[in-house]
Amino acid sequence: MKSYRCRFLGSVFLIVIISQSLLRLLLFIVSFSAFSHQILDFIRTFALGAVYDAVTGAFFCVPAAVLLGILPTGWLVKRRGRWSLLAVMLFMNFLLVFESVALFLFWQEFHTNFNFIAVDYLIYTNEMIGNICQAYPMGIILPALLAAAGALTWLQARYLHGPFQQKQWRKLAVQAAVAILLVVVSANVIDDDWREHVSTNQYNVELAGDGSYGFVHAFFANELDYHQFYVNEENGTALSDLRQQLQADNATFNEDDGIGRRVTNQNDLTGRHLNVVMITVESLSSSYSGAFGARTSWTPNLDALVAESYTFQRMYATGTRTVRGLEALSLSVPPTPGQSILRRPGNEDMATLGDAFRQNQYQTDFIYGGYGYFDNMNGFFEANGYTIKDRVSIPNEEIMQETVWGVADEVLFSQVLKSMDAHYASGDRAYEMVMTTSNHSPYTFPQGRVDAPQETREGAVRYTDWAIYDFLQRAKEKPWFKDTVFVIVADHQASAAGKTELPVDKYHIPCIIYAPGLIPAGRNDRLMSQMDLAPTLLGMLGLSYDSHFMGRDIAKVPVSEDRAFISTYQSMGYIKGNTLTVLDTGKKIRSYQIEDWEKSIYQPIDNDPAQVEEAMSWYQGASDLFHAGKLHQ
Repeated sequence: MKSYRCRFLGSVFLIVIISQSLLRLLLFIVSFSAFSHQILDFIRTFALGAVYDAVTGAFFCVPAAVLLGILPTGWLVKRRGRWSLLAVMLFMNFLLVFESVALFLFWQEFHTNFNFIAVDYLIYTNEMIGNICQAYPMGIILPALLAAAGALTWLQARYLHGPFQQKQWRKLAVQAAVAILLVVVSANVIDDDWREHVSTNQYNVELAGDGSYGFVHAFFANELDYHQFYVNEENGTALSDLRQQLQADNATFNEDDGIGRRVTNQNDLTGRHLNVVMITVESLSSSYSGAFGARTSWTPNLDALVAESYTFQRMYATGTRTVRGLEALSLSVPPTPGQSILRRPGNEDMATLGDAFRQNQYQTDFIYGGYGYFDNMNGFFEANGYTIKDRVSIPNEEIMQETVWGVADEVLFSQVLKSMDAHYASGDRAYEMVMTTSNHSPYTFPQGRVDAPQETREGAVRYTDWAIYDFLQRAKEKPWFKDTVFVIVADHQASAAGKTELPVDKYHIPCIIYAPGLIPAGRNDRLMSQMDLAPTLLGMLGLSYDSHFMGRDIAKVPVSEDRAFISTYQSMGYIKGNTLTVLDTGKKIRSYQIEDWEKSIYQPIDNDPAQVEEAMSWYQGASDLFHAGKLHQ
């Protein structure tokens, strides 16, 4: 193209580079204390960020480059041609401004660059748009974004006033081929994993990314093949090692090519067939609860409940999303790279906790205050034998408040009471899997319940704490209460971001078992994974079942074998003792000594071959068994 065409494209490219660099600087300033301030880390963070920005800028220029290539020169020297091009650029600039503001807000919530969470929010447009409209003044924001896009387009328009010359098609074809080649090469050569080398501080790693680049990368990286991206155990040793890990005095394997086994439990509760209500609480971090170590507690009712309950003080969530929590609690498996099993094909008729209860003649329900198509929750639980009771089943006249995510928790718990009443009237024992929603942006709740501000995380947590207490008080009036075990557990923490890779303190979650007169109050301080809750609970209830669980009843395992699993969508962490081993893409292995669990202070150490082998057996085993259909009933 002639010089004025190139000048215009150059202005488009520079606007992307400058705007994203300024956004990166703004994020650095607003989260200043969290970043590494070493000069080399700072330089690497911003320099690599500029590289990703350049890739985004190259793609951003493509629409304008195509138009400049196909529009007749006679059009470009007239107003109608320039306006056609500027209309396209106005749209592109709006996307750029929208992406920048969205990334800024996403950073405030998750302290990361765009990742697969952002991809999920785009897929579920109703929840995403509804949440944005409820949480932010869009009547002000949208016109402001449009005005900013208009200002950028006005700056670019200055480069459309020039002596555009007739195109020389041969030269244009060569230039177009070079441009296409550069775009293709940049897309295939630039690697998102480069960010991992800018600093040991995870905030710097996230800041080094580009929002648009990170979003596109996350979109295509939602499914990761374990054998392609991670270190492997060969010759079937992963399965044999895993079977050895799952051996227990009360379990007998009933297959040679998997982990299927018969688990036999016998105690004073055997034969009672107690009801179970498992309340999975949205984003209930241990750092909110005084009973689990918080200096300032937002859960006074749960703290008081602990005195009458059996608590697991050192339980760690397997991931950072609700679907990961439901996966661990329902399937009792460690996380597999990419998406949760709840969102994958082939997840029907699996060996779930509900299946174990149904083997003991229970009715099983999944009760949710929102629309359960989100994250395929309804699809998964219905395909695995649960009866679905979500927002669709709740009469509108019973709802005093709801957000796009679901009804207020007290409304949800009223549905649980109705469901339990119906099961009692039919003479059935029931397992109710309940998922709350109130502790979620925009953090609004019914007035007059708690003395806490609306639209704040603290207010939402205090309200959920109140709603659980209110539910238990109402349940005490029911004839089925004396035969019911209540389990209160988080799906994940509110935020998993930290200065270190896989910060262990950001995965610590509360777990309370409340069953007065049935299970004595007590405190268990052993290290355990969220996926261990299902077999441990069944053991406490004295229920026997056929199992494909990878979690373990910790009462049947020596303390020396305690371990936990923590993960992002691609980094798989395995904790044993005070050592964290991380399996990552590119077949990387890293190990750390955990020096401070509450602050996630780590010291890099040499890999322990024995622990690495154990980590591989769990993670590779989970992936292989799922794909082979060996986690099914």
